[in-house]
Parts: sequence; C-alpha cells; structure tokens
Amino acid sequence: MRYTSWDRGDRDKPRLLAEEGPLELGVFDTQAGTASVGAETWSLAVDKDMGASATLDDGRVYRLAGRLAKDEELNASLDGRSFTLINENSSHWIIEDANGDKVAQFSGQNSGVRAAILEFEGETELAPNEIVALSWFARTVLESRMEKGNNVLIIFMLLLALVAVIVWLT
Repeated sequence: MRYTSWDRGDRDKPRLLAEEGPLELGVFDTQAGTASVGAETWSLAVDKDMGASATLDDGRVYRLAGRLAKDEELNASLDGRSFTLINENSSHWIIEDANGDKVAQFSGQNSGVRAAILEFEGETELAPNEIVALSWFARTVLESRMEKGNNVLIIFMLLLALVAVIVWLT
C-alpha cells in the first residue's frame, strides 16, 4: 500500500481506505467517538489543546500529543513506537520515526482535508493498526487546522461587516 484516503460519503461515518479502495481499513463513527478497525472497536478522543487518542479493545493506547491547531510538531506514541508529525509549512506535513527517517507525508492543499491522503515512503515497516492510527491522526490534524482557519475568517468577516455598518451610518 502506497497511501490511505478517506471516503466521506457518509459524513458521520467516514471510511478509511487502502489507496482508493475497495479495501476498507476502518470505519470511524464521529458521533459515537468510536472506530471499527478489523474486528476491533477503538474508543476515540480528541482534545484540541491536548491531542488525540485511540484506545483499542486490548487496552493499548495510541496517542497524539500537542495542540492540534497550533503546534508545529506533534508527538505520536503507538504502543511503544514514537513518531513525530512535523509541519513543514502552512499545509504540508511529514511524519518521521524515532530515528528521524521520513515515514509518510500529508497535505491540506487541493481538497486535502476531504480525502486526507497519507502517502507512505521510506523503509520503515508499519503494522496495519499503526497505519490506521497515523491516518486518523493526519485527518484530525487537518480538520483542526481547517476549523482554526474558519474561525479566523468568520471573525474577520464580522469585523468587516461592523466597519461597513459604521461607515454606512456616518
């Protein structure tokens, strides 16, 4: 597999696909905060100031630590394996392993948030659950960054409307 992507046909239950499919790696229920990955059910939690975590049926926890919408580096711990998500510029990210080797990359450009494609490269071997966790972390980071941008745009538009009203009334 060279990459993963998301099928968002059902907005409340996006499906993680190997490449463009049809192989489905997991279904993420955003309303319930769970994911079905193979025969397992993961409990998902997202805190924009603390990070994200996925707790597997057997008690293992995959964790992404950091402020999702602000930090330039986020640390992922996947059952003893460490990875770092590094923001290279406004929308381009790479993932490095503990040795500093590039494992994957993702981007928020060109509809990146909708498909949230995570491209794998390098020689690092990843277990299927690690691929799913990193893919979900990438999507979570991109969504958090998009929400931050939307909030700034809304505030700017409100201020612009306020200035227009003041000018119109004077």
